[in-house]
Amino acid sequence: MQELDDTELLQRYADQNSEEAFSVLVARYVDLVYSTAWRKTGSPDAAQEITQAVFIILGKKAGSLRKETILSGWLHETTRLTAANFLRSETRRLQREQEAYMQSLSNEPEPDLWPAIAPLLDDALGTLSPKDRSAIVLRFFEGKSFEEVGSALSGTENAAKKRVSRALEKLRHSFLKRGVRGTTVVIAAAISAHSIQAAPVGLNTSIVATAVKGTTAATSTLTLVKGTIKLMAWTKMKIAAVTSTALILATISTVTVANHFRHTPPAQTGKLKLPTGNVTPMVAYGYSRYGLFLASNGSIWSWGEERLGWPVLGLGNIHSTVSLRRIGRDADWVNISAGDSHALAIKSDGTLWAWGGNFDYQLGDGTKTTRPTPVASIPGNDWKQAAAGGANSFALRNDGTLWAWGYNVTGQPGRGRAQDSIKAVQVGASTNWAKIWAGSIQTLGLQNDGSLWFWGSLTGDSKGPNQFNIPTRISSDIAWTDACFGYFTMFGIKSDGTLWSWGLKANFYTKAADESSNATPMQVGTENDWKSCASSPSCFYHILQKTDGSLWALDASEHRTVKEAKQYKPITLRKIDLHKDIAAFTAGGDNIGMVMTPDGEVWTWGRVVGEFAPKDYMSNKGEQLFPKSKDIDKPWQLSNLDETR
Repeated sequence: MQELDDTELLQRYADQNSEEAFSVLVARYVDLVYSTAWRKTGSPDAAQEITQAVFIILGKKAGSLRKETILSGWLHETTRLTAANFLRSETRRLQREQEAYMQSLSNEPEPDLWPAIAPLLDDALGTLSPKDRSAIVLRFFEGKSFEEVGSALSGTENAAKKRVSRALEKLRHSFLKRGVRGTTVVIAAAISAHSIQAAPVGLNTSIVATAVKGTTAATSTLTLVKGTIKLMAWTKMKIAAVTSTALILATISTVTVANHFRHTPPAQTGKLKLPTGNVTPMVAYGYSRYGLFLASNGSIWSWGEERLGWPVLGLGNIHSTVSLRRIGRDADWVNISAGDSHALAIKSDGTLWAWGGNFDYQLGDGTKTTRPTPVASIPGNDWKQAAAGGANSFALRNDGTLWAWGYNVTGQPGRGRAQDSIKAVQVGASTNWAKIWAGSIQTLGLQNDGSLWFWGSLTGDSKGPNQFNIPTRISSDIAWTDACFGYFTMFGIKSDGTLWSWGLKANFYTKAADESSNATPMQVGTENDWKSCASSPSCFYHILQKTDGSLWALDASEHRTVKEAKQYKPITLRKIDLHKDIAAFTAGGDNIGMVMTPDGEVWTWGRVVGEFAPKDYMSNKGEQLFPKSKDIDKPWQLSNLDETR
């Protein structure tokens, strides 16, 4: 067949059902699709089934694709969505294969960066605009020149260079949030060298036979196709809804909106109560968009999703859940911590346990094997508090010593050298540690005398004056009582009830004229009745509690979007009207809050974690789990509980 471009081949297939045209497209892109699917699932068998499904979808959609569609970019996004669909429907088989895949990574002589970014790459690409994503796929997946990239995107060679450069920088920031550091040059080289691998021999023939000739596909493949097409439609519908909302808001920009959905009075939708007892309850939020709940009877529950691909829910064969599910049957837990890709917990006997991703030894079991359910971590029976970071871990012993293990590139373990650790290593010689907070590339520690210490990267850089490889004291004060993280920003509360902030974006909250003072704690507001605070690393939404028990939100999520300084609204405190006694609370993302009451009620507001599509508002028994109103930013009580495990 004469060399035809993608659009011509698609048109010929759509008009004439040309097997030859479709075969050329399959041969042209099968390696790209297969490689993306393998990265997402860690399973060659799953990758083959997903590849089959993607090309069946292409066959169905060939006639409706626009002429300006960049087919490689469209195929990558369709593969990502299909793989996400597969992970939800085939979780039990996937988990076994993922463990074997992660174990194989530790034995292969791969370049340092690729094993770290491979499981993150496709989701990171999914956050880019379609043109940016297509530019990366064309340049590094297909090996196109900048001139060819520019032509495909209806631009110039110079414009293509700028777009690829910007897109690489966005990927770098995305990886950095997950604790993976590398320059755009190194990232580009890693993607170019490893993103595409050959599909199995014979897969082309099987795809064409199924998609064109009508050979019957496996039931699981057809189910996958059907689910992905629905997911694609839902994704398109969400984009259209956001666009429509933006247009509507643009037409009423002169109207002052007084109501703030996130902080309107709560709407109760159920009467769920976790079991109660004598253990101090805890709530923790992880970047993979999941929550952990330590009930006061000593049981642990999880809720949410595993959007980064690591089994952070601790449920073994479940990768998302819209109901609270109990982790195991033990009821002797006393401490929990949720990290980006893993979680830690301590039992009443002082033993330490872990589950989730283990690509940098962060689980502390001496391996790099992913663990879908809790396993014994660092030996000992005198642990009292654990803190899971990006890909590293910390824990305090009863004797006041602090220990760290796992990933280290910006000094976050506080050992003074950039070297990963398989075993726990003591941080300094102090026996005075009282509490520890771990971020992706930042760490805070409180000592018994009220002094607060910091190490890691203050501004997100790995070098320079704001980089600390050992614990460094935050001012000379000995009056600190609590602390929490934001987007490369720290918050601290003093014994006099005042709130302070420092770090990369501290001036958002302190209202300082510029960033020159961000390395030094400055007071936030004038209130002096703050008791505690909670937020997650890399996030812009913070919940604070006053001495009277009331909860307040400090919301800077608007700053997630880059624009001129004068276009941002002032960050103000807003009260959360949840008229309940609070036993534990936390915040995460850019709008998520979670609360547990003394009698075991669980309340939340913001984005519904675990929500993938409208159907997830309903359980498989038809019970309504989440309010079907647009005002899901109101606090509402969870109404579903699953203790069948």
